[in-house]
Amino acid sequence: MGSKYEKRGVSSSKEDVHQAIENLDKGMFPGGFCKAVSYPFDAEKICLMHADGAGTKSSLAYLYWKETGDKSVFRGIAGDAFVMNLDDLLCVGALDFFVISSTIGRNKRLIPGEIIKEIIEGTEEYVELLHQFGAKVENAGGETADVGDIVKTLIVDSTFFTVMDKNQYIDASKIKGGLAIVGLSSFGKASYEKEYNSGIGSNGLTFLRHEILSEKYKTFGESFDENIDSSLIYSGEKHLTDPLEGTGLNFGQAMLSTTRTYYPVVKESIKELGQEIFGIIHCSGGGLVKSKKFSKYIKYVKNDLFSLNPLFRFLAEKNEMHEMFQVFNCGHRMEIYVELSHSKTIIDIARSYGIEAKVVGFTEFSPKEGNEVEIDFEAEKYLY
Repeated sequence: MGSKYEKRGVSSSKEDVHQAIENLDKGMFPGGFCKAVSYPFDAEKICLMHADGAGTKSSLAYLYWKETGDKSVFRGIAGDAFVMNLDDLLCVGALDFFVISSTIGRNKRLIPGEIIKEIIEGTEEYVELLHQFGAKVENAGGETADVGDIVKTLIVDSTFFTVMDKNQYIDASKIKGGLAIVGLSSFGKASYEKEYNSGIGSNGLTFLRHEILSEKYKTFGESFDENIDSSLIYSGEKHLTDPLEGTGLNFGQAMLSTTRTYYPVVKESIKELGQEIFGIIHCSGGGLVKSKKFSKYIKYVKNDLFSLNPLFRFLAEKNEMHEMFQVFNCGHRMEIYVELSHSKTIIDIARSYGIEAKVVGFTEFSPKEGNEVEIDFEAEKYLY
């Protein structure tokens, strides 16, 4: 295990997981971002079910709550679990109807009912946000399990179910050479967000908190895996309440920025462009290298990225960009693949919601069936 991420017990590529499921049925569109299965009551429709969560970001929320007494940060954790599902489903064009369920596993000794209440109310806030954008969403409840024997603090997951028209499915296997890659910024303040968003999303949080936070936090043994090399546990120098210059937030708030949903931007882009969209990729697990998994014989060239915002710049000061691009979105978390002539439509829609967008690169033919990713950034070239 060579990278810092792997040494901390986390994999950005999850190769062992993919090997474990390689023989499973890939669904009706094997190259799509989300698995689709047939709908037994209508041959023209398909079903999708998706599960994801906030990951170890909940451990960071726990630390922030213990240090500051601010329990409201757990509402953001509910939002993270919500958006990580929703925005994956956006990638295949699922837009109009969702049934959701939440699963919370807690150590009751450390996580009281008042925290569970914040999470439940946080989920309801995101249901209401989607209602404002015209989506039909039903909260079907969920499960809270007291599993202190196996969960140190808290894990927050969600599951989404939807039915959509088969002919509306966006199949990322259709990504071809000669397309523009339009990136939607992950940081800043969208018109529907309450404060500045650091752009961190819900990936790489194990890497993030141990790289940034000081050894002071080792006193919270329940917040980390004691099997990790001690030199990699809270190896930074910052406290949660230290200010992050240029954001108006402290480091804790910046690291806990709720994962931005691109729902209204993607919905309007699909409405305007329809089949002119060849693929949408959510740069979550795997960061800016995630696109390598989709289509065949494609080289993804990303040569005009957003400048690193304050949080990512701080990380980059002591970490190799080659690894950071595999772990973090580094400035844009959603990519839409279209002909260059259609890129302005998406950029204009995004900016109408206060989200910066631009053409961050292009696709071209690759002789490798497994694809390639090239990232050109600050006079350096990174190949994957």
